[in-house]
Amino acid sequence: MTEPVLRFYHRVDDPWSHLLLQLLPALQRSYAVRIECITVPLAPPAYSPRPQLLAAHALRDVQDLCRYYRLEFVRSGRQPSEQLVAKATRRLLAVTDTSQYIGVAQALGAALFAGDDAQLEAHCDAGPSLTADEAECRLQANQQRQLGEGHFHGGMLAFGGNWYWGIDRLAHLEHDLLVAGARRPNACVGLLERRPDSMPSAPGQAPHAQVPLEIEFFCTFRSPYAYLAAQRTFALQRDYPVRVRPRLMLPMKMAGFVIPESKALYFRFDPAREALRLGIRFGNFCDPFGPGLERAMALVEVASAAGQLPAYLLSVMQGVWADGLDLATDDGLCTCVERAGLDWPTAVPHLQDDGWRVWAKQNRDALVGIGQYAAPTYKLGDYVTWGQDRIPLLEREIRRRLAFGPAAEEP
Repeated sequence: MTEPVLRFYHRVDDPWSHLLLQLLPALQRSYAVRIECITVPLAPPAYSPRPQLLAAHALRDVQDLCRYYRLEFVRSGRQPSEQLVAKATRRLLAVTDTSQYIGVAQALGAALFAGDDAQLEAHCDAGPSLTADEAECRLQANQQRQLGEGHFHGGMLAFGGNWYWGIDRLAHLEHDLLVAGARRPNACVGLLERRPDSMPSAPGQAPHAQVPLEIEFFCTFRSPYAYLAAQRTFALQRDYPVRVRPRLMLPMKMAGFVIPESKALYFRFDPAREALRLGIRFGNFCDPFGPGLERAMALVEVASAAGQLPAYLLSVMQGVWADGLDLATDDGLCTCVERAGLDWPTAVPHLQDDGWRVWAKQNRDALVGIGQYAAPTYKLGDYVTWGQDRIPLLEREIRRRLAFGPAAEEP
């Protein structure tokens, strides 16, 4: 029986790719799959509109992930140089055997991110490399192949027509491999192991624990990931002495970002499987782009003044992503308003208000100021993280601060 093929799209200077590399040997031990490793460059600007911000975030994020999972990542504190990335890429492109590729890629990545230039040079000189022209030609061909198959990022796994980004979607991949009958006899599942949690299960008694912490929640009504995150985010106020401060913005598309069709399609498929995992209704989508979203934004201050802002945000997001409500119509928006406990006749006069554009822009500017550009993003003091996947890490940071207060910078 022929083993199914799993394609791994790897970028040499992508920290998320480097984390995923560490789990590929275990993946092959547990599942009868043939892994094909394909080296790709940074996605084109339409797919990666703020590459510098994304790169800086990735370096912070993988360190955070390694404190949560049994993975390793050592960074130097600076971005790898373009010259060394290019040299490492030329070396890796010359490797065709999968087992050798994984080993070489791990060694190159470890030296690259640790800033160990001498070690990186030694790894590059230990085997053949492509010329600069050959490497550029191969990279472009590999990127066109990936784009043609429907995705764009490094650190991506492709299997059975589906995509899995980094370690965050490894559980979905394992599920699909199990369904495909690819599990090896007596093999363990659940390759991504969490580190033991040594923190207490309840906040400590330090004096500062009585002062609510503030979580800034950067979100948009049009982000499916913000919708998946919202209810769990506000639930943190129930479990801990924290205050969630929603900072609503215009969605990326209305803020001038171009969203390619393949990226938009992934943003429909991936949240759907996450919604299944989380037990959240999802999929009956009515795009609020334009007037519908503007009308919903105009009522944010009305909901805030009535003390119903969380209920209003949850109601509107559910209306967009699960109920198919058209916010551009009075019937659709009225449903969202009234089930949030607000009075529709009182809200109607505010639909023409335009003042929200000022604070929406301020919120997006603040997001850029902390090195991010997409929703949902969280800021807790000097701690910043991005994505609904990171709520467990945010919760761990809340508990750390409540139990022990601000800690020294972790290595």
